[in-house]
Amino acid sequence: MTGSLLSPGLLQGSIVALLTPMTPDEKIDFPALERLIDLHVDAGTSAIVVASTTGEGPALTFKEHVRLYRAAVLCAEGRIPVIAGLGSPSTHAACELARAAATEQADAILCVTPYYNRLNPLGLQRHFTTVAEAAGTPVILHDVPHCTGVTLPEDLIVALSSHPNIIGLKDATGDLHRAERLLHAVSAGFQIFSGDDSTAFALMAAGGAGVISVAANVAPSAVRAMCDALRRGDTEDASRINDSLQPLYAFLAAETNPVPAKWLAHRIGWTDATLRLPLAISPELACDFSRNGALVSCAALLGR
Repeated sequence: MTGSLLSPGLLQGSIVALLTPMTPDEKIDFPALERLIDLHVDAGTSAIVVASTTGEGPALTFKEHVRLYRAAVLCAEGRIPVIAGLGSPSTHAACELARAAATEQADAILCVTPYYNRLNPLGLQRHFTTVAEAAGTPVILHDVPHCTGVTLPEDLIVALSSHPNIIGLKDATGDLHRAERLLHAVSAGFQIFSGDDSTAFALMAAGGAGVISVAANVAPSAVRAMCDALRRGDTEDASRINDSLQPLYAFLAAETNPVPAKWLAHRIGWTDATLRLPLAISPELACDFSRNGALVSCAALLGR
């Protein structure tokens, strides 16, 4: 299975940044993980990302990352590609996770920009190329500056796009103008994914490959349907679905990711609401939820 995503254009559409279900004592709930993966296979989700930032990756141990990679690949059974989320301020630690992902036969890696250190372009370039060469598994860059404190420079993304083992970018900057410039500048076959649900429609309409989505955790069929509509050129249908998802997007952005998503998945009945500390659900979340009608919107979309 490793290497199956190397063909240009194969990985696209709705990719879910999967929540990591946990038991009330903050242990990974592997039976619930299997149920979530089956749900996404049935919903037509294009791929799953496990142990990413949405999957509470920064709060997981090395062994927990490896167990998640292994469990996801075994459950997927080739039915859906598995992308291993990883990242660390330490290049050495990120490479260890990359090698583990390769050993567990993940299809690709989603590697978040090193946080806290506020690296210069040379440090960023050396970090990502070292990770890309550590195990041979295809790498997708993850640029999320509001969380990491550093933005990948455009010229560095363009340079990294020519690396044979770096296949794409998850752009969570929310800057559509930058994304459009990159779409015209990166190497052929390098794919750009929205990492921000609220801009996914616009980025895909401009030529992006898809979305690595938080919203797909609770409305998988709707997000997949929007992506499918855009891929077949039906912008009217895609726009209608995107409009219907706006209350959900607003709710999911109301607090630190993945707090609202996990709380909503719990309300739907798909997983426990437990988060790994220091993440926690605030008492205000339910009030915001009731006001913006996200549950009604989500429930209506689940049947799509």
